[in-house]
Amino acid sequence: MKKTFLLAAALLVAQASAWAQTEFSSFSAVGRGGVMNTFVHDYQALGVNPANLGRSTSLVAFTVLEGGIGASTQALTKDTFRKFTALSGYEDLTLEDRRNMARAFTSDNVLNAGADLNTFAISVNLPKIGGFAFSNRQRMLTHVAFNKNFAELVFLGNDAEVYDQFQPDETVFVSQLFEGTEVKASWVNEWNVAYGRKIIDLPLLNIYGGAGYKYLQGLALYEFSAHSGKVNAYRASSPILDWDYEGYLDNPDFNYKDPDGLLSPVGKGHGFDAGLSAEIVKIVKVGVSVTDMGKMSWTQNLLQGEDKGFKLPNNPERAQEYSFEDAADVMKTIVDSAIVFTPVNELTTSLPTKLRAGVGVKLGKIVEVGVDYVHPLNNAPGNITQDFVGLGVDVMPIPFIRLSTGVSSGAGDKVNLPIGFAIVTPVYEFGISTRDITAPFTRSNPGITTAMGFLRFKIGKPHIL
Repeated sequence: MKKTFLLAAALLVAQASAWAQTEFSSFSAVGRGGVMNTFVHDYQALGVNPANLGRSTSLVAFTVLEGGIGASTQALTKDTFRKFTALSGYEDLTLEDRRNMARAFTSDNVLNAGADLNTFAISVNLPKIGGFAFSNRQRMLTHVAFNKNFAELVFLGNDAEVYDQFQPDETVFVSQLFEGTEVKASWVNEWNVAYGRKIIDLPLLNIYGGAGYKYLQGLALYEFSAHSGKVNAYRASSPILDWDYEGYLDNPDFNYKDPDGLLSPVGKGHGFDAGLSAEIVKIVKVGVSVTDMGKMSWTQNLLQGEDKGFKLPNNPERAQEYSFEDAADVMKTIVDSAIVFTPVNELTTSLPTKLRAGVGVKLGKIVEVGVDYVHPLNNAPGNITQDFVGLGVDVMPIPFIRLSTGVSSGAGDKVNLPIGFAIVTPVYEFGISTRDITAPFTRSNPGITTAMGFLRFKIGKPHIL
């Protein structure tokens, strides 16, 4: 049996990796539900707020292979998900089952899933000079949304309402039918460097400033979206993903990328971060930053699609029994005749720019509380789709044990209850966390996230903040 177009679209670029829209490279941040602006320091400040490097807690800190993965959906309930994945034959779905599936998958957040991995990160704090940090990170991001017509064609086939709106021999366009449908994904290899230092030193107030630069190597980019009567469709991938370009190799306009290394990037770009942070009477922390300012240029293995229109299959009789074969045939018609891909020389995309702000309070040596707000500044592939708000708490009930928790919501996700556990010594830190401890058990909007780090080290006596 053919795979459904639903799964093919949602997992299109997941052949090699999982994807994400929020921060998973730090297990401590995940344990607070993503709250981090006033908490992070040392190399953890990279990509969040470089000003915090000015108040690093160690002379030298580094980590190897620290990261996490996660997935969530607002389209499914636990029962629906079980039914969708457990059936060996989709023909067993009743018409009412299929209508329920179509309603469930008509969602702006069918899938948000992903992974972040710090392959290596290090920071150095030099007295009176400031803090420097460097890292290499693999960041993989995706977002999937289906409108009503798309979901009905997948699950209802000939019973979709679109058959009442158009004649089978009438040419229709993706931009007409699929307004609001999105499949966006990217995989980027990031090389980050940043610097932060104290810029104002007063008895009751310290202010820090910082800036970061990142060199980006693009390994995969995919977008299919329909908005305001316009369709965006393009794709590019490194040879490491082994996407099929057989039909384009003889085209003189196709700039094919031969494997020339482990990753063989097909795009490159430059990004910038800037931030400010402050400490008030050594108790209150405030931070604000703008991250991922910049653009990427994709120049190899690049195809761009154009909406040429298609005709609905001429099946006037409604099916009494349903197979996903019907939906696969409809989607194959769209891909083969409506979206025509041709080689292009270059595509420039914006980075997923965000505004980050946070306020934190230290309650003695045991408890620290912080509130974060994150706002997307553009609609670039990989950016969050909604504002993020979170409350995070770190507690050290006994020496060397740190517990993290909080509550967070937004960024296309539901309300999350995170939890994290870490063993913290003056030289070594180990931890594991999840963004939402209830996600695997909830009946609505199931999901899973986990992050961990086993090789986080610190050298030098921490500064007292």
